[in-house]
Amino acid sequence: MTDVAPLTIVAFALPQGLALHHPDRVHWQQAFDRLSKPELLMPLRQAKLIERKTLSATAHSASHETAWAQALGWQVADGLVPLAADAARSQGLPCPAEHGWAFMDAVNWHISQAQVNLTVPKPITPEESAALLSALQTFLAQDGIHLHAWQPGRWLAHSPLFKDLPTVSLDRVNGQRIDTWFEHDSIAEQNPVERQLRRLQNEIQMLFYTHAVNDSREIALNSVWFSGTGDLPNKPHANAKPSVVLNDDLREAWLSQTPDVFIPAFNTVLRDLIAPALRRQEQVLLCEPARSVLLNAKPSGWMHQLQALWRRPTLSEVLQ
Repeated sequence: MTDVAPLTIVAFALPQGLALHHPDRVHWQQAFDRLSKPELLMPLRQAKLIERKTLSATAHSASHETAWAQALGWQVADGLVPLAADAARSQGLPCPAEHGWAFMDAVNWHISQAQVNLTVPKPITPEESAALLSALQTFLAQDGIHLHAWQPGRWLAHSPLFKDLPTVSLDRVNGQRIDTWFEHDSIAEQNPVERQLRRLQNEIQMLFYTHAVNDSREIALNSVWFSGTGDLPNKPHANAKPSVVLNDDLREAWLSQTPDVFIPAFNTVLRDLIAPALRRQEQVLLCEPARSVLLNAKPSGWMHQLQALWRRPTLSEVLQ
C-alpha cells in the first residue's frame, strides 16, 4: 500500500461464509441476493480489485490493525500494533518511558471437550466494568500494573511487562478456539514475562469466579485477555496516507455469523461509508481478522457500465 490516496478500512466486512470452499458459501450468496438491492451493490460490482491478502494462521495482529498501522506510516512488527498506546495518548494518559501499554479485556473462557473457546459476552455495563476495575487495580498493583478505565469491559494497562511484548489481538481470538495458541507454550518455553502474565491470568480467573458481578450475568466474565501492545513511532513514514478511516461497526454483526444479522448491517455501512468513498475515487480495504480485499473505483466509462449492467451484481466475487 504505497499509494498516498486516502484509505477507508472497514473491519469485519468479509463474512466467513463467503470464503472460498466454505460449506455455507451458497447459502450466503443466496442471502445476499435476497437481502441486498442491485443498485446498492453496484459500486462494489464496478470497483477494481487491487489485491487480496490472507494472514498466516499464527499472525498475532488482525488484518485491519496491520493495515491501519501501515496506512499511518508506522513500521511495526506483528503483535506490536500500538492500539493501546494510541488510545492512551487520545486520553492524555502518561506512563514512564520504560513502561508499555496494553489493553486488558474481560472475557469468557468456555472449556468443553478439551477445547477452550473465548468470547466477549456483551453487554458489559459501565457499572460492571467499574466494579471489576476496582478489584483489579489493587490486585494488579502488586505486580506493577497500573489500570485505567477505557470502555466497558476494556481497560488500559501500563507496566514494564508490556514493553516490547508481542500479544495476540482480541479480534483474532474473539469467538474462536484459543487452546491452539497455547499448544507450544509450555512453562519451559515461556520467558519470565510470559510466565508472570500467565500466572496473573490464572489468579484473575479465581478473582472473577467469586466476584459479585457474575451473580446476575447469564454468561460469566471469568478471565482476561491482554492485547494491543507496542510503542507509538516517533514520526510517520514518508508513505503515510493523507487520510485514514478505520470503521469497526460490523464487529458484532460479523461475530453472529448469521446472514440475516450481518447483511442488513453490511448494507448500511456499504451505503453510508464504502460507496461514498469509492465514488470519491478513494481506496477501500474490506477486512475480516485474517483476510483483506483492497478495492479502488474504476473510471465510469460507458463500456464498463454496460459490462456491470449485463448481469445482476452480487458481492460473492468481491467478498470471498
